[in-house]
Amino acid sequence: MAGRKKLDRTNIHARVDPGTAEKLKEIAQKLGYIYDGEGSTGQLLDAIANGELILISTKTSTKNGLRI
Repeated sequence: MAGRKKLDRTNIHARVDPGTAEKLKEIAQKLGYIYDGEGSTGQLLDAIANGELILISTKTSTKNGLRI
């Protein structure tokens, strides 16, 4: 049977502010994570989870008594 190769992937869904999804796609595209001609948020999240990208907070916050 012809068709697209199935990848071993998991779907996640998140509720975010209006515009956040597009912003994430823009970030992904700027960093070279592209799928089907647009930024791939899945590849971006994989890179963050695997330590390929490091996030740096622009503000200090406290959560559960820990400084993050």
